[in-house]
Amino acid sequence: MNLSMRSKFFSLIALLAVAGAHAEDVDLEKVVGSLIAAEKAYAKLAAEKGFREASISVFADDAVIFAPSAVNGKKFWREAKENPAITWRPVFASISRSGELGYTTGPWESSKGRDAQKPEESGHFVTIWQKNKDNLWKVALDVGLSQPHAEAPETEIRTYFPNSPNPRPESGNANLEKTQHSFAESLKDGEADAITDNASDDIRIYRNGQLPAVGKAAAEKMLTEEDAKTTRTPGGAGTSDPLDLAYEYGEFSSEQNHATQHGIYLCIWRLESDGTWKIALDLQKSAPTEKRRVDAE
Repeated sequence: MNLSMRSKFFSLIALLAVAGAHAEDVDLEKVVGSLIAAEKAYAKLAAEKGFREASISVFADDAVIFAPSAVNGKKFWREAKENPAITWRPVFASISRSGELGYTTGPWESSKGRDAQKPEESGHFVTIWQKNKDNLWKVALDVGLSQPHAEAPETEIRTYFPNSPNPRPESGNANLEKTQHSFAESLKDGEADAITDNASDDIRIYRNGQLPAVGKAAAEKMLTEEDAKTTRTPGGAGTSDPLDLAYEYGEFSSEQNHATQHGIYLCIWRLESDGTWKIALDLQKSAPTEKRRVDAE
């Protein structure tokens, strides 16, 4: 190795060391707090300016919403005439190890007007956020579905952020693709087993007309009762960099009790400390589209 090559080699090692140090220096508790603050600011702006204007303000240029299939959210709201009265709040937030990708979820309520005394509908939303080049949180994907009011709604905002280094950064992408392919095939044999076999301990399951199932036991109970065989067709995806948090969305078709359902799905994957990929959140929204937090999506 000549002097020039040695110089370039050690410069590269130094850059990688600095990048690694910076990644480890990220205060993830502080970052997840900023993500929660971004969600709350979005809701506050919607209360002050209206949901349409608030969404245009916080959406990334390529943000995805569903109307009912995936469309560009910013373009949709710029062209929309309606301005729904919707309120919401986060009850859970999670981020990647790098602190540049995360998601929030919680309940929403909609009414006919801002002066309405009672909400007309309710449900849960999931918003995926990504930091832009200016280090500001922007919405990358927003989706929600109608569900009944919980008798004892969550009040505390829970968080999850990794507290260990990325266990397999060199093989993360290959392992994720392999896991997702196997998962997609197993869904065709049975949705309940496929999801619970790949579920994180704190998985969240969202389905039309049902309260969220949180945790593997609750998820298994909900999905076993449905006993569905499901085929999913991916429409898009996103990942953190370095890779330890990923999401995929698209359309699904499900056979259940001799009936077929169609709709859209969102699946969020998380790399666990043992190097395995697990599902952190799984959402399926059956057509026809219902009014919800992202009603016009």
